[in-house]
Amino acid sequence: MLRTVVGKQLDHDPNFRWRGEAVTRIENLSDIAFALALGMLISGVDAPTNYLGLKKFLGSIVPAALGFTVLLGLWHSHYTFFRRYGVADGRILFLNAILIFVVLFMAYPLRFAFDSLFAFITLMFTGDFSRSAELGVSSMQIAGEFVAYFSLAYALAFAIFAMMYGHVLKRADLLALSPYELAVSRQMRTVRWLQFVISVVTASIAYFTPLGPIAGSLLGTFFLAYFWAHRRHPLPPGVVMADDHTSV
Repeated sequence: MLRTVVGKQLDHDPNFRWRGEAVTRIENLSDIAFALALGMLISGVDAPTNYLGLKKFLGSIVPAALGFTVLLGLWHSHYTFFRRYGVADGRILFLNAILIFVVLFMAYPLRFAFDSLFAFITLMFTGDFSRSAELGVSSMQIAGEFVAYFSLAYALAFAIFAMMYGHVLKRADLLALSPYELAVSRQMRTVRWLQFVISVVTASIAYFTPLGPIAGSLLGTFFLAYFWAHRRHPLPPGVVMADDHTSV
């Protein structure tokens, strides 16, 4: 009983009935994969042994925290999906397996992308080229390539989530989704596809244009996808929106 109440509070949307009450083996495997990815992300930080090492360690906190935030956001999306729908058929197993592979594969490149981007920003503002030289980030083009690789991995993860939502929408009758749950599910499918498009556009601009890493700022427009999805799939009348269900 307590677990159910706490879970619904974490979900931020008491209007959406949870169908995945028990943690399945696929979720256990996914949690292990996310934990490994988070460990891979942090393990790239060397323990400081002197003052210069301490400065390098402190400088690595920001890119590590950014990568940690990205992976944690993907995990929360995964967690909420399985709690809401509790679906683990062949299609979801296949898509989830691809998602796990993407998460594990992107861990090290994700850390390197944020390290290189942070080093390039440091170079622009301070003129300190040491970290950029150490990472091999010597031009806007190279930094743009890192942003492009990261954006493509992000795009693939969003596409997988969009297909997972599309699958449960095809099972709406079987899952007995209410009008509100149906609207929210359609919103989230739309959000993930829009975020996929934004990520692909970001990767293309970062890789093929002189803007390079500056294109990464386009990822900050993700929140616009929620506004469009709400207009495209409005909630049924008479339903009080939860405080923060768009965060998932």
